[in-house]
Amino acid sequence: MASGGTHILDFHLFWSFAPAGHSLLRTATYMDIQEGVQLKDYTTFHIGGTADFFIRVRTVDELKDAVRFAREKMLPITILGGGSNMLVGEQGIRGVVIKMDIGGIRYEPTGQYDALVHVGAGTILDALVEDTIAHGYWGLENLSAIPGTVGATPVQNVGAYGVEIGSRIARVVVYDTAAEKEITLPATVCAFGYRTSLFKTGAGKHYIITGVTFALTRVPRPHIEYADLRKTFGDTVPSQRDIRAALIQIRGNKFPDWTKVGTAGSFFKNPSVSKEAYATLKTKYETLPGYENEDGSIKIPLGFVIDKIIGMRGVRSGDVGTYEAQSLVIVNYKDATAYEVDIFAREIEKKVFAAIGVSIEREVQMFL
Repeated sequence: MASGGTHILDFHLFWSFAPAGHSLLRTATYMDIQEGVQLKDYTTFHIGGTADFFIRVRTVDELKDAVRFAREKMLPITILGGGSNMLVGEQGIRGVVIKMDIGGIRYEPTGQYDALVHVGAGTILDALVEDTIAHGYWGLENLSAIPGTVGATPVQNVGAYGVEIGSRIARVVVYDTAAEKEITLPATVCAFGYRTSLFKTGAGKHYIITGVTFALTRVPRPHIEYADLRKTFGDTVPSQRDIRAALIQIRGNKFPDWTKVGTAGSFFKNPSVSKEAYATLKTKYETLPGYENEDGSIKIPLGFVIDKIIGMRGVRSGDVGTYEAQSLVIVNYKDATAYEVDIFAREIEKKVFAAIGVSIEREVQMFL
């Protein structure tokens, strides 16, 4: 496709093409399409090559047009939220990258104390948390200071400090690219699990999340079971704002500022093993913590393993390393490549397996 030419799509919309990195504007109604956009500018790792086409969508109609554009060109689609949980290779992402910018927060009271909160997928998660607290609702305060957009959170079933977002979701609104219409999925069919959901499976790949509805309450329900929060509050009963303030400080002490240092947060998932396997590991590593899951398996805090068992906390190789305050976090200190991050992560995986016999999984999505 020659730069500067005009292409007429089968659905009778006209697009004017411009040089790499510049906007291509639809002449009917406004929608921004760009070529050659550097994806490192849209990921918290600050790593990544270019997108063939980059389209910001602010409405569901624009999303539909973007999907039609990709289909007309027979190009794959990648949805981009806040770019906080992905590692993009130097080759970039082929096809069409759709930047989800559908916003909005709307409260629907469902009783004296409860409400449904309807949120556009492009809304910043931390802004939503702050807004719900300002409106007096409990439920999302433990997810304070997590980067990214609301639409990405159901995919990974984002969780922190004892709260998984799936437990707060009433329903998810999606654009079904197969049926070419917007539909609503109740939380019960979203298959939320530890860092997973329907949207990470083949059965959910044709869904693009456009909005999420949360079920929140004004009834105080503090979750301060995690050690950091228990240490902060002791026997006192904190407010939502107290919990938020504490978590902003706690996360600030444990995680690097992604606006200054490249990171995707926790790079790996915490692994789970059987009770028998955990008992065997305890004979070798007496101080190894373990937390029982609902299915009876034992979750092992991988940060402890990386730090205390394989000794890789704060280890650095060139511009890549584990963060000195949290060994689950891999950092791009300056100009690391995705290849270098991948090699460093593989070294951690190999050493963890040698130490505890467990193959660990990456939490970060890889586009290599």
